[in-house]
Amino acid sequence: MLTLENFTKNWDKKFPALAIKKTHFLIALSGGVDSMVLAHLMHAAKAHITLAHVNFQLRGEESTRDENFIRDFAEKLKLPLQVHRVDTLKYAELYKMGIQEAAREIRYAWFESLLKNDDVLLTAHHLDDQTETVLMQLFRGTGLNGLTGIPHRRNDVLNLARPLLSFSKAQIKDYAKANEVAYVEDSSNDKDDYTRNLIRNKIIPQIQEVYTNVNENIFATAEKLKEAAEIVEATVSNFWKKGVKTKKGILTLPISYWNKVKGNATYTWGLIETYGFKPAQITEVHKLLEANNGAYIATPTHRFIKYNNEIQIVANDTPKEHLVIYIGEGVLQTKNGSLHFEMMDASNIAKVDPSPTIAYIDAAQLDWPILYRTWQSTDYFYPLGLRKKKKLNHFLGGLKLSPANKEQVAIIAVGTKICWVVGHRIDDRFKITPQTKKVLKITCQGKL
Repeated sequence: MLTLENFTKNWDKKFPALAIKKTHFLIALSGGVDSMVLAHLMHAAKAHITLAHVNFQLRGEESTRDENFIRDFAEKLKLPLQVHRVDTLKYAELYKMGIQEAAREIRYAWFESLLKNDDVLLTAHHLDDQTETVLMQLFRGTGLNGLTGIPHRRNDVLNLARPLLSFSKAQIKDYAKANEVAYVEDSSNDKDDYTRNLIRNKIIPQIQEVYTNVNENIFATAEKLKEAAEIVEATVSNFWKKGVKTKKGILTLPISYWNKVKGNATYTWGLIETYGFKPAQITEVHKLLEANNGAYIATPTHRFIKYNNEIQIVANDTPKEHLVIYIGEGVLQTKNGSLHFEMMDASNIAKVDPSPTIAYIDAAQLDWPILYRTWQSTDYFYPLGLRKKKKLNHFLGGLKLSPANKEQVAIIAVGTKICWVVGHRIDDRFKITPQTKKVLKITCQGKL
């Protein structure tokens, strides 16, 4: 049974951190019985609410009727109202998507634009919606998370709560009747044009002939699966945290570690989902473990690169660096570490450190300011010990760097000339000689 008392008790149980009288709520109001009952309950609970209605202009005069009905309701209760009219058909054609997908994208984008500070969006999803969602996910072949259904609470892109999710459609209608809550009917709900309507109007009624408590049973199962999903997620997350390491600024995973769960889709999905992969790519990702050196699989945001016995995880939008250096002494912080600059008298250098992380530059060849930047495909230089120029790309290829490490290489440049391929080799034109009087010593530390 749905009453104001049961509603507030359920609220305190499901949303203990959300004060019903101290928060501003935006209620998604369609005019149907579910959202009208939600608005009635929140108003009766003396909550601070604003109503928000989207007129999708899909049902002609009926859409106009719904908007006018909501305007009258808001005016009667003196409640603030926001209305958004949109040509959904035009939007769907423009972005090449289905009507339902377009409507969902439109309304949630608009709701998001209305939310300010700690505002919370309320939607009127209920127990029957949960049953339909779980069944749809099951028929689609979803994984464990899909079978957990609609969450009571979200606070990611949208700050959202669904306070009616524990109550059935029948209970909502009984409340509307008992409290004389007026509402309008959406004629499209009786049609089987959409998958959800087909499940609602045809499949579930047949299931209820055998399992009368189907809604409650599926809801209870979804709640249990949520607990199981949390355990699985924590286990999988901890496994990958122990395996993924950062090497020279690059996320790296030993293939031997991944092979501990070889072929396990749950573990693989737990790793790749945050990098823009789709579930359908799990098989291809598994193939990468046996692929040739340098093979990779990409998403719009990341690449998984096979290199030797490791998988490197590299962002596609790694920013290029371009830092101007004006002084000859001090420390320069870069995204991959730091460079320490020290001006010295050549006579004070007893021995040149051969480490590639230290460069000794003839200061007389410098023209300040100098530049620290990411290397480019057009770069060339004269490697120390050689008298002819070499494309930097070819030089780096000879070092047998991984693709990810190669992308991170930076240079110190003087005008158009490369002075030092940082951490690898100085240019022969900038080496110190017996005639050198002043030396710029540069030491790189960190991931450079």
